[in-house]
Amino acid sequence: MPPFWPFKRSKNKSVELEEEAPEAIVYRKNEEVHTEKHAKSVERNDAAYKDALALFGGGDTTVTASTNVADQYDGVADNDDSEAHAEWFHHTDGYHYQKKSDGSFLPTPHLKQADGSYVPYS
Repeated sequence: MPPFWPFKRSKNKSVELEEEAPEAIVYRKNEEVHTEKHAKSVERNDAAYKDALALFGGGDTTVTASTNVADQYDGVADNDDSEAHAEWFHHTDGYHYQKKSDGSFLPTPHLKQADGSYVPYS
């Protein structure tokens, strides 16, 4: 015999509401999608944007396009020793080898330290 069920089971079916589907939004090629309503919204308030730019941008209100910082990076480190400017290659044997300017490699295998420096394997 099944256990006693203490709660009353409802015999009512769920009520389904009949509502119309929303009207479809149709975009056409070469049609301006921004309306006058959107142009005057809070997001498009140029004065508020420039005020925020001046507040968080150090006082400058000029708006400039962002640039890719990676294009300006030449890979040069601040220290001036020859090891910092050397090209290192990680070989499949687990060691790093230094490439000379003529394209050959130094025969001494090196290990890469946690701080990014290389020490000869001994």
